[in-house]
This record gives sequence, structure tokens and C-alpha cells, in this order.
Amino acid sequence: MWQVEAESAQPDSPRRSRLRWLRPGLIVLVFALALGLIAVMSVSVMGQLRALRTASSDNLQWTLAQVDTEFLRYHHAIEEARIDSMQGMLSTADLAELRTRFDIFYSRIDTFRATGTYAKLRDDAEFSRAFADTSAALAQMMPAIDGPDDALEASLPTLDAAAERVAPTVRSLSLIGLAEFARQSDAGRVAVTTMLMRLGGVASVLFVAISLLAVSLLRLYRLSETRADERAVTAARMRTVIETSLDGIILCDRRGRIIEFSPAAETIFGHTAAEAKGRDMLGLILPPGAETAPGGLALAAELRDPLPGVHDRIYLDGVRRDGTTFPAEVSVRLADAGGRRLFVLFIRDISVLKQAEAALTEARDRAVAGEKAKADFVAVMSHEMRTPLNGLLGSISLLRDTGLDARQRRYVDTVELSGRLLSGLVNDVLDLSKFEAGMMVLTRAPFQLSRVLDDVVSNQRELARAHGNRLGWSWCGAPFDPCMGDAAKLRQVLLNLVNNATKFTTDGEIRIEVEAMPGEGGLREVEVRVIDTGAGIAEADQERIFRDFEMVDSSYGRQGGTGLGLGIARRLVELMGGEIGVESTPGEGSLFWLRLPLERAETAPSEARSPRRAPRKRAPAQRLSVLVVEDNEINRTLLREMVEAEGHIVTEAVNGREGVERAAAARFDLILMDVSMPVLDGRDATREIRAGRGASRDVPIVGVTAHALPEELAAFREVGMTDILKKPIDRPALVRLLAGTVRAMEAEVPAVPAAPGPEPLFDPERFGGMVSGAALQGLFERFVTQGDGLLGDLAGGAFGPMTEATARAAALAAVHRCAGSAGALGALRLQAVLQAIETAAKRGDDAPLAGAAETLAPLWAGTRAEIEGWLAAQRAGQAAGQVAG
Repeated sequence: MWQVEAESAQPDSPRRSRLRWLRPGLIVLVFALALGLIAVMSVSVMGQLRALRTASSDNLQWTLAQVDTEFLRYHHAIEEARIDSMQGMLSTADLAELRTRFDIFYSRIDTFRATGTYAKLRDDAEFSRAFADTSAALAQMMPAIDGPDDALEASLPTLDAAAERVAPTVRSLSLIGLAEFARQSDAGRVAVTTMLMRLGGVASVLFVAISLLAVSLLRLYRLSETRADERAVTAARMRTVIETSLDGIILCDRRGRIIEFSPAAETIFGHTAAEAKGRDMLGLILPPGAETAPGGLALAAELRDPLPGVHDRIYLDGVRRDGTTFPAEVSVRLADAGGRRLFVLFIRDISVLKQAEAALTEARDRAVAGEKAKADFVAVMSHEMRTPLNGLLGSISLLRDTGLDARQRRYVDTVELSGRLLSGLVNDVLDLSKFEAGMMVLTRAPFQLSRVLDDVVSNQRELARAHGNRLGWSWCGAPFDPCMGDAAKLRQVLLNLVNNATKFTTDGEIRIEVEAMPGEGGLREVEVRVIDTGAGIAEADQERIFRDFEMVDSSYGRQGGTGLGLGIARRLVELMGGEIGVESTPGEGSLFWLRLPLERAETAPSEARSPRRAPRKRAPAQRLSVLVVEDNEINRTLLREMVEAEGHIVTEAVNGREGVERAAAARFDLILMDVSMPVLDGRDATREIRAGRGASRDVPIVGVTAHALPEELAAFREVGMTDILKKPIDRPALVRLLAGTVRAMEAEVPAVPAAPGPEPLFDPERFGGMVSGAALQGLFERFVTQGDGLLGDLAGGAFGPMTEATARAAALAAVHRCAGSAGALGALRLQAVLQAIETAAKRGDDAPLAGAAETLAPLWAGTRAEIEGWLAAQRAGQAAGQVAG
């Protein structure tokens, strides 16, 4: 096979042929005999080595040595049990340990009786006598060991004495066995050594024979050189084919006629070599019409005008003899054989590879879909859990402002504590998700470190007092105020550390020490130490507690939590460029430390403004019946509080459909209608109210929206809206609207339009002090949750690809809701950016929406820090007022 040109040679005479084969035959015979002898001896040596390798002498010697060891452990267990018994400290666990040691020692002795490997040892008289004495001693001890605990405790002196008596016997038993096995091992090594020496002698003889054979082969090689020259061209061609071979190989000439067809090619295509030779290669391996396909054209071009040194792989469809097609990979090489230009095609059937690629692609798509589903699930569930939790906590805060007796207040305290604990667990999981998504960002702003510590102590003082603990903080050295950094995240870390110390310390002390390390310039390393006198942490657990979902105590009696707090604290500290650790001794307490690089601020942070006192309710000239249709709970609560503060009656509807039903069932004097809502939006709801025959079909309907494009205002009026009240809800504007509605009812004139408000970063005066105290805290908590959720969903892709209409609509709806809440609570700069994103999307520009996560992250961090700082100032002011009172 693979002969391209005929080759001829003079035939050898029969006599020369016989002589030529006789001498190599004799040499090969001698060589074979020597090899046979070596093989026989090698088999013998290998057998002996295998016997040594598979022999269990090492295990047996180890077992013999363990007999003495296990006896000493058993004897030691008896002595410890006697000491504990005399001291009255003997426990069931100690007796169980004693029985375990007896059982182990008994099993070691029983191995000598039950295993045939020890048969030779049992034939030894001295070993048999020691074995019998040991077995008898064990038989005497067994009733006490198997008896009840009290009987075993009473028998401890007897067992100790019996163990003392039998100890020399056990020792001699072990030594006798070890000596016997050592003797056997020495005999085996001597036998192997002798056989190896014999084998070495034979190998020397074989070396001489091989040397003679090499001389003979050298002569044969010189005789074959002339024949090698004659076959050089063919050898070069074959070597080229073999060295570059992949799978199926086809050799063809410049016209594409097949010269050779390898067995692998026969298997791939189903044609025999005889059938393929001489046929057109393209017509044989390509299906009809494939010559014009990209793969067929590339192959034809390669055969027509090959580029030297370029060996690109061509992917095309091949055809088998039965007509079935398959994906193939073809590589073409150009060969020069004796002046003839030939092509070598290497063809590989990649059907299995394509199937594997398809399976891998499908698996990847499933994995991506699974991760997206997981992210969507976490996002949805987090929102679904936090929404009722924040509603619960906000309602409880409002409930505190009502008249409660002592027992009712205890119940409210219990419900609020449970709700906040659950809310903390949910927030921990969401913080972890933020870190994994890379969404957690730092806010750099001036803050008073002493005020942060005051807030932490104030927040945890009641919990510490409930556990009987003293809590305080102090500077070690000169104070370091004010600083530049993220006060909110530092406060979160310290709250976690102090909360942990409080939970695990009872009737003790928790002390926070702050020290600015010596240094030059404004940047200093500040170390904060949280020291408690609690239970302490074992050294083995001190690194583990900083891992996610890890707790020191995971039993049913643990103090509660998810094990995420310290893991999140470490991430926050590392995000701020610091480090955190713990030093602790069980029973003496713990010291958690964190070191942060902080820069001294040039100016102190501005004080947050206190909210104005809520105005007293005044009786209006005419009480209005107002229907508030709003799906956002924060806005709905604010609208209700503001309207009721003016002395009017409020009815609520949580979506457009419910609003239509309530407007049809009863007559209202005014309807405040949110524009963007689920189930039925504000425009469709207004249209149905106006088109229906309900009781409120002709009352003023004021659209409430975060913002509206100029071209949308006319559309709102076309569906029947009387006016537009723009978010954020400005209380003076709402008051004017209500007063105008009253005047319109009295004089039948249109209501006064609402006026737009200013746009600072955060304006706590925006809501006019209408909501304060616990209710205000609840509203801001819900707003922070809403903002975190929006940012997390945008960054994590929870809405899906923005190229999909449903994903885009869901994202815009979330942006719209958050814009309304931001404006209502005074976060006007955030509201303006959200409105700009929504406006651009409505005008067909989705670029701001696609980059919303990056745009909003720093703005939201600054807004949240402003809000949290303002709330902290309010809490501090309230606490100071209570002390002064």
C-alpha cells in the first residue's frame, strides 16, 4: 500500500538468501535461549519478591506490637477509673472508655486464635503457654467488664491486680512473636539475595552475547545501506504521511484523483481502497451540492492554489457510502515525492465532538438560566419578605404612639423585637449577596468618630442592661476627630461586634477602646477594640467564626443568628482597607479588634436639621372624603397622614382596579390617583371611572406621578384627570390642592394646581414634619430597603436583558416607584436622576437605564448616609430630650 511509483530490484539467488538468513537465525536462537534462562530466573525472583511484598509480616508484627500497646492503654484506663472512683468523679463515659479498651485488647488477643497466619507462632511452646495464660486472664476479667456499671466499679481493684499479674506475660507474648517473624524475614532475604546473584551471572553472559550480536548487526547494517538508498524516496513519502497522520488519510494528485485511501478513510466513508483509487476525491467524499458550500469551496481552493506553510482546518459535511452525511474536519498538506506534487488530506469525523459541544452549550445555557433563576428568586423573595417585615415594624412603631397599657406594651415589645431580629437576618443575607455581586460601595464623607461610638453604645445599652452588663467606650490617647470615611459601614461593624459581645456576656462588662496609632500626616491607623468578659472563644474556632454561616455554638441552646454577622463585618472592614481579628481565652472573655486607615477631615460634618414640629390638626371649612389610589405603601401612608392632618377623611386603594371599584361604590369629593400601578394603571382606572356610571364618575381626579413628560400631560387630561400632583408630595402644595377643592365645591371653581418643589440632595423639611417619631423611622426603613432592592436588582440583572420588553417594563416600573418614594421623603437629587432615566427610556434612549446601576451606586450611597446621619441625630435629640425631662 501507499506505492506511488513502481520499484524494481534484482532478485537474490536461493543460496545467498539461505546464507543471509542462517547467521542471524543462529544468533537469534542463542539470544533466545539466554533470554529464556533469564526469564525463568526472573520469574523465580519475582515470585519471591511478590511473596515478600504480599507477606503480611509487617502487619503481623504491627499487630504483635499493638498487643502490648493496647494492654498498656487498658491498664491505664483501669488506673484512671480507680482514681476517679476514689475521688467520686467516675462517670458512665469513663466506664465506657474502660470497656472499649478491654474490647480492643481482647480483639488483638483473639486475632492470634482466629487467624491462620499465626499458626506457626501457635506451634511454639513458649508462645502457646504465654497465649494460654493471657487468654485465661482475659476470661477472668470478662464477667466484671460485661457486668453493670456498679459491679464494674467495685471490681476495679481486682481488675488492676489481675492486669499487674498478666503484664509480664503479655510482654513476653509480643516479644516471642516479633522474634519469630524477624527470623522468618531474614531467611527470606537470604534466599532472594542468592537468586539475584545467580541472575546477575546469567545477565553477564547475556551481555557478552548481546555484544557479539551487535557486531553482527553492524555488518548487516553496512550491507543494507545500499538497499536503504534505493528505498529513500518511498521511506520519505511514508514517513511524511505517518508523521502527519490524524485519522483518515487520502493521497491525491493535482487533478484530485485518489492515489491512496487509508483503512481509517475506509471506515469513515464506507468505501474500500480499491473502489476509491482513481476516482475524483471531491465527488467521493462530499455530498451532492456541497461543492458550492463554504467548506467545499475552501477545500477546492486549497487543492487548486495551496499556500505553503498554511495549514488551516476546513470544516465541511462529508458523505458516507450509504448516503448519510456527517460533520468533518479536513486538513490539507502538500507533499513533493520525487518531483511529483501530491496532496495529503487528513480527515476526522467530528460527530461526537459536535454532539459534545452541543451538550456543553446546552449545559451552559441551563447553568446560566439556573443562576438567573436563583438570582431572580433571591431578589423576589428578599423583597417579598422585607415588604411585610417593614410594614409590620412600621405599624408597631405607630402603635406605640397610641395609648397602651403595660401588658399591651410588653406584647408590642415582643413582636417588635422578633420582627427586627428577622429583618436583621434578611438584611444579612442581602448584604452577603451584595458583596458577591460586587455592589457594595464606600461613601467617603466627614464624620465624628466619637458620635459613631455614642450611637453604638446608645443603640446597644438597653440590650446590655437586659443581660446585666455594663457598656461604655473611651479614647486611649488623644481623640481623633473628625475623620473621613464611611460612618454607616463602620457603625454596622461596631454594632455587630457589640451585639455579639452582649449576647454572650451576662452580668459582666463590655468596653470599647479607641486608639489612634502614632503617625505623621493626616492619615492614621485607628484601632477599635471591643472587649467583653463573656464566655470566650476557643482558639480552634477563632478563625472559623469569620466564615459565612459559621457559629461557635450550633446546638439548640445557641444564642440565635445566621452566622453571617462576623463574615459581613470582615468584608466591610476589608472593603474599607482595614483588618479585623479576635483574641480570646475560654472562660475569660474576648477582645475583637479592627484597624482602619482613617484620614483626619479638614472640617467637621454639618449637623443634620431637626424636623419641624408637626402642625396641629385644624378643622377645615368642609371635610372632604378623599380616595387615595396608590400601590406604594410609603407614598400611600404619607398621603393618608397629610390628608388626615388637614381634618379630611381618607379611603385607600392599593391598585387601579380597587380604586375603580371603590369609586363606583361610593361618592368621594376628591380622588388622588397614582399613574403607574400594577393590575390597572392610573390612566386606565381614570378612563373607566369617567366612562362608568359609578357614584364618583364626575369628581375631580388628580394624577399623582413622580414626573411626567410634557407630551404626557395632555394625555393625562384626555383620559379625565383634573390636575397633576407631582411627586415628591409637597405638603404645602397638597394643602393648597385640598383647600382649592373645598373652595371649588363651595363656589364651583376649579381646584388650585400643585406647585413643584426644590431639588437638593436631601431635604428633611420636604414632608413638613408631618410624620415623626416611630412612624418616620418605619417609613425611612422601608425606603432604604426599597433603594437597596432596586440597586441590587439593577446590578444583578434580576429584571433580565433590557432588550426584552418585559424586563425593560419591569425595570422602569421599579425605577418609577423608587423615584416617587425618594421625592416623598426628601431625597430629591436621587429622584431627579431616576426621573431622567425614566424620561430617556420613554423617549427611546435605553442607555441610561442600562447603566443605571453604575450611575445610582454612589448617589444612593451618599443619600443613604445622609438619611442615616439625620435619623441618628433625631434619635440623639430625642434621647437628650428624655434625659432633660
